[in-house]
Amino acid sequence: METAPSKFKGISEDFLSNGMDVRTSTRGSSMYPLISTGDRITISPEKNLGIGNVIVFKRDDQMVCHRLVRVFEKDGMKYYQTRGDSFFNLDEPVTLNQILGKVIRIERKNMSFPRRILLFIYPALKFGRFNAFVINALVKLRAMFNSVIKQ
Repeated sequence: METAPSKFKGISEDFLSNGMDVRTSTRGSSMYPLISTGDRITISPEKNLGIGNVIVFKRDDQMVCHRLVRVFEKDGMKYYQTRGDSFFNLDEPVTLNQILGKVIRIERKNMSFPRRILLFIYPALKFGRFNAFVINALVKLRAMFNSVIKQ
């Protein structure tokens, strides 16, 4: 899930590095159903991270918002591994200096009924790969349902 467009990325990084929270809109489906395109998130520069936190980190020229699933050390360096809730595969590990902060608030305006159902069952899904399987199956069922209705 991407956060702010690139022109605001540098400003957001500056605010976070100076200890200020940043509120931005999101793009993408990697954190669905918890976060969806158009949702607004508030990022705290706090670096007290735990497994299960949704964090924002720098990857190339983007700010990425994914869930922290593993922390490990290798060759004396601490690494943080993340994964989008609707993805099967883990991201490449990042270091603490790539992490901008953690998500402390999610705001959304309109929410569809299927998304409400997903968010209701979400606590049971959020830590496993089962989440990606369920979301992919529901998306396929929705597409099949929509094609039947159109016929």
